[in-house]
Amino acid sequence: MLAMLAATRTWSEHFYPLIFAIGLMGCVESVKHDEVAAGKKAEEFARIAFVKQDIENGYALLADATKRYVSLEQFKTVVSKLHPKAFPRTVTASEYQPMHGEKAIYIFLIGDNSGEHFYYRLTMEGTATTGYRVLRLDRSTAPYPPSNDKQSLKTREG
Repeated sequence: MLAMLAATRTWSEHFYPLIFAIGLMGCVESVKHDEVAAGKKAEEFARIAFVKQDIENGYALLADATKRYVSLEQFKTVVSKLHPKAFPRTVTASEYQPMHGEKAIYIFLIGDNSGEHFYYRLTMEGTATTGYRVLRLDRSTAPYPPSNDKQSLKTREG
């Protein structure tokens, strides 16, 4: 009897769940990013935390989600470990990479002092509407590899 009932299902019984699923995908929020604003916030953070070595004010610029898991003392240790020899004298946001569908964007920065180059990737949490804060920070000894999504960061002034 069950086999007979299963065989009598109409096409609409299979079609409506598909339409429902497609409709749900349309409800996914579209995320708009402002890479210039994110880049400026990333530079601000890097200048304060890395160039000026002002750990307390750098910590204040972290995303709330990061501060829930990382104490000020832990942040101080991380910044120190990222810079075992020296700190940069200058930092510049050079590239960005959108995180499609996410409320976050990667900002790539280059730092310099007289003898060393610094390559950073900051994950900036936020959107064009909410503004940006540092969620995560990484440092590499060489430029980060190219990506099809990575783009040059251009300022609005030029």
